[in-house]
Amino acid sequence: MIPSGPTRSTLRTSVALLLALVAAWAPLAGSAAAQDHDDGHAAADTHDGGHDAGGHDAHGDVDRTGDASLFTELFSHLVPHAVTGVWIGGDKGFGLVDPYVLDAHGQPVEGGHGPEVYHSSGEFTEARQASFGGGTGILIYNINTAMWLAALLLVLAFLPVAGKARKLAGQAPRGAYYGLMESLFLFVRDEMVYGVLGKEHGRRFVPLFLTQFFFILFMNLMGLHPFFGGLGGTATANLAVTGGLAFTTLLWIHMSGIREHGFGHHWKNFIPHGLPWFVLPIIIPVEILGIIVKPAALTIRLFANLTAGHLIVLGLFGLVYFFGSAVIAVPVMGMGIAIYCLELFVCFVQAYIFTYLSIVFLGASLHPDH
Repeated sequence: MIPSGPTRSTLRTSVALLLALVAAWAPLAGSAAAQDHDDGHAAADTHDGGHDAGGHDAHGDVDRTGDASLFTELFSHLVPHAVTGVWIGGDKGFGLVDPYVLDAHGQPVEGGHGPEVYHSSGEFTEARQASFGGGTGILIYNINTAMWLAALLLVLAFLPVAGKARKLAGQAPRGAYYGLMESLFLFVRDEMVYGVLGKEHGRRFVPLFLTQFFFILFMNLMGLHPFFGGLGGTATANLAVTGGLAFTTLLWIHMSGIREHGFGHHWKNFIPHGLPWFVLPIIIPVEILGIIVKPAALTIRLFANLTAGHLIVLGLFGLVYFFGSAVIAVPVMGMGIAIYCLELFVCFVQAYIFTYLSIVFLGASLHPDH
């Protein structure tokens, strides 16, 4: 019997999620069960249950049963790290430089889990200036590459849609991809921007919030895919990225309010009209605190939700090695797939919530009476 269309779509989605989970498992398993060959294996070690004194079996695999530190190693995958360095000036002029600590022979110094990287661009510059005859070094982190890749994907995804929209000139949409994109655009424009700001005020903010919504969505989804995750990780699981997005919202809130009402009147709008003077010492600090809390809430909400799902999945992987049993891998795989499905839903929800709250905050600046 041939499955129906929805059934085939469900099966394809389930298989894709399963393959993505297995692909994500492979590098993590390699990290959690690192190979450690010892040239001095003795015959007694092999006969003693197949393990040596260092917790290695006869094949050199590390036994991490009961070792809680493996969770720290797995969670370290979420920590930003430098992927390359850019050197400007000096004898080198301009070029890419490996951001690794080098020994006297120019080889990377091996740290606990791989080559150590410099912790800041200043440290990188100070360490390399002598060898490059001056100049300045700038570290490029995996989070940077994730944002650049998301921006590139946005351009590649939407330029064809824009070109087709010009050709159709208001005609009915043609093609599944164009129809899907148009539906998403209209949802953001009509239900989110126009629904809060109104058509008159909202028209000029549509490009801003369309870009914000899809940029966040692309970064969220890229963090779930093993290929993109390996290139740059989850950018929105980093406070610097979510803080930068929230700071952009904060700037637009006050720039738009000042443009609409004037500099002085914009700040007066934060104080309700007709309020008794003796209440001002209480209201003014509360309003100032509210100006800070709004972007802080946007920052933490997006960061926490994207980080939490990754921590749960990594923690589930760690349980297999912590208990040292293949039996537990079966329920872990099932729970991992369930969490991945939930994270996929969260990717869309958090992009929506961040953008919608940004629109609401900006609307309060434009329409303080409401």
